[in-house]
Amino acid sequence: MARPFYEKLEWSILLAVGFLAFASLLTIHSLSFSTPEADELMLKQVGWFAIGAIIVIAMTSIDYHLISSLSYPLYLLVIGGLVAVLIPGIGQTRMGATRWIVIGPMTLQPSEMTKFALILIFSKYFADKKKETVFVTDLIVAGIMLGMPVALILKEPDLGMSIVQLPIFAAIIFVAGIDKKYIITLIVLGSLAAYPAWLHLKPYQKERLISFMNPDSDPLGSGYHVIQSKIAIGSGGFWGKGYMKGTQSQLNFLPEQFTDFIFSVYSEEFGFVGSSFLLLAYLTIILKGLGIAIKAKDKLGRLMAVGVVSVFLVQVFVNLGVTTGIMPVTGLTLPFMSYGGSSVFSTSILLGLLLNISYRRYDF
Repeated sequence: MARPFYEKLEWSILLAVGFLAFASLLTIHSLSFSTPEADELMLKQVGWFAIGAIIVIAMTSIDYHLISSLSYPLYLLVIGGLVAVLIPGIGQTRMGATRWIVIGPMTLQPSEMTKFALILIFSKYFADKKKETVFVTDLIVAGIMLGMPVALILKEPDLGMSIVQLPIFAAIIFVAGIDKKYIITLIVLGSLAAYPAWLHLKPYQKERLISFMNPDSDPLGSGYHVIQSKIAIGSGGFWGKGYMKGTQSQLNFLPEQFTDFIFSVYSEEFGFVGSSFLLLAYLTIILKGLGIAIKAKDKLGRLMAVGVVSVFLVQVFVNLGVTTGIMPVTGLTLPFMSYGGSSVFSTSILLGLLLNISYRRYDF
């Protein structure tokens, strides 16, 4: 007997995402006391979430095997978008980085779609392989697929977004069946590449890494973001200062309040208790996502689900690590919390894919 539609859905994930979306709108609105455009941004975010909900429904409705068949064209489309961003007159530059394309009233960030494209292409490539072990030739092919978009993203430059792509690759090849000796080889190669990578970093990126070690060395420059964020989170205490009563955010000491450091705003107002609920929501998504991967009906679904979970895990870990000062500033957004259409759309696509895999496991 076929299960009813509502029984096939992962309601715990949907409730967790709903809570995060509500927390996002609440936090953005709280800044309206000191930032006049906050209410306008909140209304835009409502619109992004509404479109995101439609995307989730659409992604859940289409069989993920059909979506997988579009992996190579989508990959080429994303590569085209990343190239277009770097063409003068097409890409829009903000704060020294060229990452956006403006189409009418919308501003798109092609690098956000790279995560989805890589999950699809890696999953399809390794799922199509009938063998249970990943060989050197497979790693070389997958490495080239990874290297092209990462190189273009670094050119923008966007170190944070390029970092997110690496765990997708690592998680999928691990589940696909990589030999342990190759893991050791990749770790050694990664270690050897650290120094050349340092030489190619932009000056401001090097400053971020240095200030991460000692933020107080440049409290008004590269260390400013982290210092103000830690003050905001720490001053929230156990219960928080109260809604719209956060001094760091309301007095505009805290930078990038709507995007990269929105957790700091939320934590200052709602404290340890409120932050715990936020972390519980993310933990629910990640653990349930791993459960979906384990229960997926085939290798393709399993690899896709692992890829999606790796993105959520890394973005949450890195963003919270930055705001608490345990990681250097990268510019990564917090899923379902940070303001922005590109961020909401990309996370909605990934959420829809995850729910799709869960939903299809009941099909025979």
